[in-house]
Amino acid sequence: MLVGSRSARGQGAPVDGPWNMSPLTETFKVQKWGKACGAEPSSGTSFPGGIVQVRGDAGEIIIDAGRRVLRTDQCVDPLLTLNRAAHTTDGKTWRTRCVTATGDSRQGAINAGYFLTDNDTLVIAETGRYETVLQGAHCVVDVSRQASLHRVVAPAPTPLTATPPAVAQEATGAATSTSTSPRVDCSNPGEPARLEIRPARKLLRLGDDFAFHAFVADADGCRTPTPLRWSLGPGRTEDGRGVATQASIDATGKLSVPSDGPPEATFDVIVTAALRSARASVQIASPGRFDALLAQSGLDSKGELDEPSVTSLATSSLGTSNVRAEDGAKRRRAVFISIIAGLALVLGVAAIFGARRAQRARSLELAAKAKHAEHVADYERKKREREEQHAHDMLAHLESVARAQQVAAEATARGQAVAGPRFCPSCRREFSAVTEYCPFDSNRLVPVAGHESLVAGPSGGVCPTCRRGFNPGVRICPNDGDELVPAALLPQQAPAIRGKICPTCGDRFDGAATFCGKDGTQLVLLN
Repeated sequence: MLVGSRSARGQGAPVDGPWNMSPLTETFKVQKWGKACGAEPSSGTSFPGGIVQVRGDAGEIIIDAGRRVLRTDQCVDPLLTLNRAAHTTDGKTWRTRCVTATGDSRQGAINAGYFLTDNDTLVIAETGRYETVLQGAHCVVDVSRQASLHRVVAPAPTPLTATPPAVAQEATGAATSTSTSPRVDCSNPGEPARLEIRPARKLLRLGDDFAFHAFVADADGCRTPTPLRWSLGPGRTEDGRGVATQASIDATGKLSVPSDGPPEATFDVIVTAALRSARASVQIASPGRFDALLAQSGLDSKGELDEPSVTSLATSSLGTSNVRAEDGAKRRRAVFISIIAGLALVLGVAAIFGARRAQRARSLELAAKAKHAEHVADYERKKREREEQHAHDMLAHLESVARAQQVAAEATARGQAVAGPRFCPSCRREFSAVTEYCPFDSNRLVPVAGHESLVAGPSGGVCPTCRRGFNPGVRICPNDGDELVPAALLPQQAPAIRGKICPTCGDRFDGAATFCGKDGTQLVLLN
C-alpha cells in the first residue's frame, strides 16, 4: 500500500491514493523519411490506463501503474539512451527535458510536462523529436504523448452513534458472528469481473520461447471458463520506429521469438476476453546485450516483472471493488440493525429516563443533519456561482481578444494603425507597432494600449504540427486536427542560417522568424 502524509505540492491537498488514468496515447508525425528508415512508426496507445496508485515524494509525484512507474522528474519515454538534461517545478507544474548523448547516432529530445490543474486532475503532455541517419537517409519523426488522471473519490464512512457499554458488548458479539466470511464456493463462478495476464513485463533473447499465463475471474476471485484470444501488438525500436518482429503466439499463450528476428525491439502480448484486453510488455534483446539490459530494467533474474497486468471487465467504473463495497455495506447494515435492537431493549428497561435521553439525542442528530444539509447546499450554491462567474469572465475575455484583433485589422486596412507595442494572444510576446502578425505563430497582434487587462488574462495555444497560434478558447487546430499546447511546451527551433522571405508580400526576414509579420504567411528559405 502506498501511503504518505506530505503532499507533492507543499501546502496543497495530498495526492496520495488511487487515481483513474486514461490511456496514454502516442501520436507520431513523420517529418523526413526514406526507404532505408524502414516502416513508419504507427500511432496508438502505449499504455491502456486504469486505476493507478499516486503518491508524493519530496516535491515530486510518483504514479505507480503496476507495469510502469511514472515520475514528474522523469520523461514518459522509456528509451534507455535518454538522459535528463533539465527539470523545473513550481509545485503545480513539473517540466523535464531529456536528450540523448551528443555522440549517439540516434538523437532524441523529449519535453515532458505534468500539470496539476486542480486537486483532482493531473494532465500529462509530452512532445519530442527523434533523428537518425540510416544508409544516407535522414529519418526525422515528431512524437506527442498525452494522458490525464482523475482522483478516485472513496465512499464516505458510515457514522456510528455512541452506544452504552452493555449494548456495545452485545453489538460486538453480533458483529463478530456476522463478520466471519464463509469460504467462497467456486463450483459455479459468477460473471467475468477482471482479466489478468502474468508477467506484466518480460525480457527475452532472440530464439527464446516463453509461455504467458492469463485467466478471467469473477468478483470473488473464482476463475471462469471465459475463452481467451491471444495476439501481438506492433513492434517498435528504441527510437520509436515500427519494425516487424517475426514473433508468433499460439492459442495457449506460448510466445516464440525467432533467432533471426530484429534485435532491440519491443511489443505487447495482448490477451482478449469479453471484448476487453490486457497487455504485457515484451522486449527482445540480442544475446550480447541481454545481461546489460537485464541489469538496467529492474526485472528479476529471469527477466520478468512478477506482477499481473489487470483489466476490469465489470460494467462499473470501479470494477470489482464496488461488489466488495456492497458486501461490506450489507454487513454494516446487519451490525447497525443489531445495535438498534439492543438499544431498544435498554431503552425499554430504562423507561422514561432512557426515552427522554433518546429523544434528546434524536433531536440533536436531526439538528446536526439539518445544519449539515444547509452547509452542503450553501457550498454547492457558492460553487455554482463561482463556475458561472468564471465561465462569464472567460467568455468576456475571449470576446475582448477577438474584438481587439478585429479593431486592429480594420485600423490597419484604413491605414490608421494604432501606435505603440503590440502583444500576441497565443505566446504573449510583445512586438513593435509595425508588426501585424506574430512572426512565431502567425496570430494577429493586439495593441497593448487600451487592452492591458487582456495581457494578464489566459493565453491561447499553439499547434505542435503547423506551429500556428490561436486565441484562448480554441483547443483543436482547425488545419491539422491536433490538440493545441501552451507555447512554452513547444521545442525551440534552431534559427536558420539563411534568411527567409514571405511568398505573399516579398519581404525578407531573419532565420528566427517562421511567419510574415505583415500578413501571417509562412516564410520560406532564401535560395
